[in-house]
Amino acid sequence: MTAVFGGVVDTLDLQLGGRRLQIVIERRGPKGAPLWLLLPALSTVSSRSEWQPLVTAVQDRVQLVSFDWPGFGDSGRPALAYDAALLRSCLDAVLTDLEARQHGPLTVVAAGHSAPLALALASAWSGRWSRFVAVAPTWRGPLPTMTGWSPGRFGWLRRLVALPLIGPALYRLNTSRALLRLMLRRHVWLDPGLLTPDRLRQQQRLARRPGSRFASAAFVTGGFDAAGESGWWLEQARGLHCPFEVVLASAAPPRSTREMELLAEAADGVMRLPGRLGLHQEFGALLGRRLLEAPDPQHG
Repeated sequence: MTAVFGGVVDTLDLQLGGRRLQIVIERRGPKGAPLWLLLPALSTVSSRSEWQPLVTAVQDRVQLVSFDWPGFGDSGRPALAYDAALLRSCLDAVLTDLEARQHGPLTVVAAGHSAPLALALASAWSGRWSRFVAVAPTWRGPLPTMTGWSPGRFGWLRRLVALPLIGPALYRLNTSRALLRLMLRRHVWLDPGLLTPDRLRQQQRLARRPGSRFASAAFVTGGFDAAGESGWWLEQARGLHCPFEVVLASAAPPRSTREMELLAEAADGVMRLPGRLGLHQEFGALLGRRLLEAPDPQHG
């Protein structure tokens, strides 16, 4: 397995959804330095490679760990009924693995839809975290956000995408470069100059890896939503046992902005950066520098 940001690549074999599934983890940085766990955002093109600009900016001043969620990136992508519980089980296993390696307290940096997955484990784990940073957090998938409907109303679409023949054909249409360009331009990146033909080809290859349609369809239809309304994650945030910071995206879509600002009311600190929902990628270097400026409470 190739390292994405120059670290050491490892795998974690887990039993998830009734299947044996391999999770790809990458680690970089000197022992003894503060430890950051970087959680990629969930999207059709989710991958730990999103953190490359931040990794380059912080270099070896911290230890960095990131992984690809089940169904995405380099991790296993079997045909499963992907949901929030499955991803939470994966994150719990990664945290357990880190603790077994006798690392000290860690900073959890969660982008986008990974934030509520981490918040769901806060009561059990956050007492061992240095801080929790939610970067442009979202709690609701794209279709529930656009329509206001509950994820349950889109079960038919998840089942349709899972079918042989028609499922791959439908998914291929929805990962055309034209649609990926529209998604990335409207919701993810601020600078249209990032949408080069080569960059779009890379994103399309990532989206179309074998088996990717199952987890991607779950995300788009709200299958990874932890709850039906935002009061849930506010309650979880108020129950954190560590400092909590929210990074607001200045150009995020209006509905997402309202939810981020609501969550920020429960935070100990708020940072506003340029960008949309992919600010951790587009402005990852700036984010990394700003996080370094705020010393880790356990090491500062």
